[in-house]
Amino acid sequence: MTLPIKVIYPPLKDPSEIPFLLTSCISSVRASHMEIELVDANLLFWNHMLDSHAVTKRYQHLENEWNSLHTQNEIQAKDQEYVRGLLRAFLRRESVEKNLQEAIQTMKTKCDVRQREEARNLIRYAIELFQLPFLPTQLAMNDVNLLYSTESTEQLEKSVQDNKTNPFKPFLESIVEQEEREWIIWVESDQQLVSAYTLTDFIREKNKDARISWAGPFFSDFGKNVVNHPPMNINQVIAVRHPQDFIQHRSSKQTISWGFGELEADEYWTPYLDIRVQKNWMHEDSLFSWLSDSKHIENKRLYLYEPTTVEEALYFGECLEKSHIKVPWGIYLKFDQSLNEDEVRWLKSRGLTWIHWELKGWLVGDRVDQIKQKMLQSWSACRSEQIPMYHSVVLGYPLTSPEGFTEFISFLKEHSECTTRYIRFKIFRLYEGSHFWNESKDYGIKWIAEKKPEKDIQRSYHFLTETGWDSERFLPFASSLVGELQQKERYDFPRDVLAVDDTELFNETPRLVDPEADPVLKEDLQLSLSPSCKMYTLPYSLSELEKNMHPTVPGQEKEYPFEVILRKDTRVLYDCKKDSCMVISPAIGAVLAQCKNSITLRDLLKKFPEKQEASVRKLLLKLYTGGILVEETGATISS
Repeated sequence: MTLPIKVIYPPLKDPSEIPFLLTSCISSVRASHMEIELVDANLLFWNHMLDSHAVTKRYQHLENEWNSLHTQNEIQAKDQEYVRGLLRAFLRRESVEKNLQEAIQTMKTKCDVRQREEARNLIRYAIELFQLPFLPTQLAMNDVNLLYSTESTEQLEKSVQDNKTNPFKPFLESIVEQEEREWIIWVESDQQLVSAYTLTDFIREKNKDARISWAGPFFSDFGKNVVNHPPMNINQVIAVRHPQDFIQHRSSKQTISWGFGELEADEYWTPYLDIRVQKNWMHEDSLFSWLSDSKHIENKRLYLYEPTTVEEALYFGECLEKSHIKVPWGIYLKFDQSLNEDEVRWLKSRGLTWIHWELKGWLVGDRVDQIKQKMLQSWSACRSEQIPMYHSVVLGYPLTSPEGFTEFISFLKEHSECTTRYIRFKIFRLYEGSHFWNESKDYGIKWIAEKKPEKDIQRSYHFLTETGWDSERFLPFASSLVGELQQKERYDFPRDVLAVDDTELFNETPRLVDPEADPVLKEDLQLSLSPSCKMYTLPYSLSELEKNMHPTVPGQEKEYPFEVILRKDTRVLYDCKKDSCMVISPAIGAVLAQCKNSITLRDLLKKFPEKQEASVRKLLLKLYTGGILVEETGATISS
């Protein structure tokens, strides 16, 4: 008896994103009476990684190493990244063990941006704890790009084979059985490539003759090069942008069946269930027929997540109206588009709830004043209709210039109030098979790094442009510009793998505090150490360890410093809310020691010599305004 085809959706994808295209493909195949199973290994992996009992066991397993750090006199260069991770993990331990499950629940149920960002941070700490035994590695699981997985087949295969640095390996081995069946591994983004290679390797180990295919939307863009050159001797690679692309390989019956199938949508980490719609579905009557059934769109939103022109958005709105479908939806607007008040008003009347606008700067030769005027017009139109505007900023688009982009950033800063939130800062990447690759001269690209056969899946080729871009300079240039735009109270540019487009989140206007107006501490003020702050003695200086950390650079082996770090007991104050450490001098330590229990300012000052009163008052004011010392009620000036 032939076993059903098994489709695996591998990690590591944001668990807020429901794979609607995948489930619709599977439903369509089943409609032709073919047996097919779906294993959502991504969601299973997140549950495995963040299980509260497993987290506690991981900490217990690391306790011996934590204790042994206090007896070692030096840390070798290759161990410094691991020791830094170990120190940070134990500083965060109490907060992670106590609040992790609540954080996951917040991600599933809450729409408030502050609550979600605090929860996201806590989950990131747990991810780093999970990855700790696999350090040092170039695979940063909490990074939205997973840089290591965007490069060459050579690198990918190396990461798959290395038991010490592949954090997916133990889990994925447990979901592959030996029975003879056909396997399909579904890939939506490069974050899943390490897992795809790892799964393929395990399947081959257990059944060398197994039929294995890769499929998914990733292979229609960044990964299109492997469609004709399947890696790892797999049978085929299928680029899928529409269910039709998938079912034509499976069935003679071409009926499309949209839906979530047996997927437990409520297990996903989102209080609203987005259906991510591709533009090539707009002309599919069967989709609008499915959406017109109210039970299918209850608590759902539609998101045209590819760059969408105004004309396409207007057409989509018309289709919804003709089908009598009332559902919130949003669009991803292209950088060279603009909106006027009539267009925004019309789109809003048909359910448009938000706009995600991709910004690349003005092109060389553009009439900049006209571009600025169109942007201001679009912002004004959205604000007048209360449509939130989320921005992605793309650095390095070949037809812009470094000088023009810097001027563009200054313009965005000048009009910061027009942006609801910056949700991405992306770096332009040149990949094989793209328009920019095939028509490089039309885009002013004058040089492309030589292609190497072993890098058939490489996503990022070094290039130079006539306008002055050098892609090797992108990372430091981007770092300098992000800081100029970022507003922390707006939670701009979230950078971890959970950084979804939170397109229903409205920020409260932050309360402004006049930096010149220092509060006066009254004598009867009851002071105590903030519940979020604790004092620790670390055997090594975190600042020294962090100083020696080198950034991960795609396509390059990770480098480490040559010097060892000597043991240096360091007294620190750790704030779990801010995830920040402050080295405590003896003077600060003496003051904080008196504040472990609530004490009035008057009584506190009596603990120190009279000649120190002025300096102690100054220190207390600094600690109080910084949220380290709080009133007995728990309120701080900064809160």
